[in-house]
Amino acid sequence: MARETAHAIDVLVVGAGMYVCGKGVEGFGTILPALFEAHRLGLVGRIAIAATSGDSARHAAGKAAELAAVLGVEPVVRCYPESGNDAEAYVAALADLSRPCAAIVSVPDHLHFGITSRLIEQGVHVLVVKPLVATVAETKTLVDLADRHGVYGAVEFHKRFDEANLKLYGLLRQGALGELLNFRIQFSQRKIIPTTIFRGWVEHTNVFQYLGVHYVDLIHFLTNAVPLRVMAVGMKKYLAGQGIDTYDTIQTLIEWREVAGNTFLSSHLTGWIDPDTSSAMSDQRLEVVGTLGRYQSDQKSRGVTLTTDGAGVVEINPYFSQLYPGLDGTSTMQGYGPRSIMQFCRDVADIVSQHKKAADLAGLRATFRSSLPVAQVLEASAASLAAENVWVGV
Repeated sequence: MARETAHAIDVLVVGAGMYVCGKGVEGFGTILPALFEAHRLGLVGRIAIAATSGDSARHAAGKAAELAAVLGVEPVVRCYPESGNDAEAYVAALADLSRPCAAIVSVPDHLHFGITSRLIEQGVHVLVVKPLVATVAETKTLVDLADRHGVYGAVEFHKRFDEANLKLYGLLRQGALGELLNFRIQFSQRKIIPTTIFRGWVEHTNVFQYLGVHYVDLIHFLTNAVPLRVMAVGMKKYLAGQGIDTYDTIQTLIEWREVAGNTFLSSHLTGWIDPDTSSAMSDQRLEVVGTLGRYQSDQKSRGVTLTTDGAGVVEINPYFSQLYPGLDGTSTMQGYGPRSIMQFCRDVADIVSQHKKAADLAGLRATFRSSLPVAQVLEASAASLAAENVWVGV
């Protein structure tokens, strides 16, 4: 197959968990299938996966072998470390890759800053799975570091690629809803996320920082507005009873100001104690109200329901990250999740081949710099929670 670009880049994946290769859940995750698809298009060469233990590395290698058979593509995939435990296996993995190359960081939130900084200093273009970091100071440091080393830094906010949200983007650009008044977001996940899949690090984050942050970035992307002040209220009941010191739910209110001066509010109800028997891993809804109209998007119920004796009722999102059979007998991974990752690979390839500059992508992609308003909200939300739910100015 003809390549889309003259440069196929090697890619390092730091992390080997659920989002990378489906660890702890059914399927193959999103990052690894997306890189296989990018390899099919000639965007990606070799793939290195850096876990923190030999067991996790072997699990990732097994998933890669299965995926190669399903998708009908066989990139060279190496997994690190070979044995034992090594929190810095990504250093050895990076040394084995050709330069220039790219990295995707998918590790617990509190490890993002240290790993990302080290990769940037090695001249590696980096995509960080949301959030970038939780503070304004660390965000500014990463922005400056990427500028100094001439690398492209992006954040994997895949909701920017969801067609339902792109439709809203167009409507807002047309002024179809009039002056904005309110965004209302409900976003929750199953108990298995904090109690099992992320149990080892869940107390280093909270559900708004891990989950709700998606829609903070989305609002900034849709409106180009900046946050003015934040108030947050958290509840600790179920998880505290399980010996886990983090919030069950967090309700957050944000006041925003658009470039033209109009202000509006967004309210976010985020939680991760939905029953594990719920019909989808994520329950999410978005409503936008303006002076001339209302936009409602049920981002869980996408119109596809599967009912079986074994699994009960399952609501499938066919647009996020799904395997689809091809006419040649192999499958492809499609959806706005893989598309987000493949776009990063395409952008890096264009930068390496000098078809684009990193600065050309400002405003179009979720860059490190565009994460400054996100970090402002996360920091103010944490301050509000710590101060018993007061308004905190940004």
